[in-house]
Amino acid sequence: MLDNRGSVQDAKDVFQEGIIIIYRKIKDNKLKLSSSFKSYLYSVCRYVWIKHLSRQKENIENQNIYIEYDNIPDITIDEYKKNEQYKLYQKHFKRLEKDCQKLLLLFLKKVPLKDIAEELGIGSQQYIKRKKYKCKEQLVRYIKSDPNYKEE
Repeated sequence: MLDNRGSVQDAKDVFQEGIIIIYRKIKDNKLKLSSSFKSYLYSVCRYVWIKHLSRQKENIENQNIYIEYDNIPDITIDEYKKNEQYKLYQKHFKRLEKDCQKLLLLFLKKVPLKDIAEELGIGSQQYIKRKKYKCKEQLVRYIKSDPNYKEE
C-alpha cells in the first residue's frame, strides 16, 4: 500500500477492515479457505485497498493492473457494501444521544417494551414506542445526510 499512494494509517485501516470482513464470514459460517489464512487475509486486504482506490478515483491505471491479477472468489461486492453500510451506521449511531443509543440497542436485542420502560425508568410503553420512532428517524437523517451514503 505504501507503494501505491497509501499511508501507514491507510494500511492500518485496510487491515482492520479486512479482519472485520473475515470475522463476519466466520460468524456466518461462510469462510472456506482454499489457501493459507495469511494468503487469504492478504487477498482480502488488497481487495479492500482496490475498492478504496476506486472510491478516490485516483490511480486508475494501477487499479486496473491489480484487478487483473486479483481473483477473490470468497468476497462478494455485497459483503464489501455491507461492511461499508455497517461502518456508516456505527458512525452515526454514536452521534445519537445516549438514551437513544440505549433504547435502540434494547430494541435490537428484542427486549420486551415493558422491560425497556423499566430499564429506562419510564412507565409508559407508548412513550417508549414514540421515543424509539424519533431516535430511529434521527439516525436515518444522519445517515442520509452523510456524503458517503449511497441509496441503492
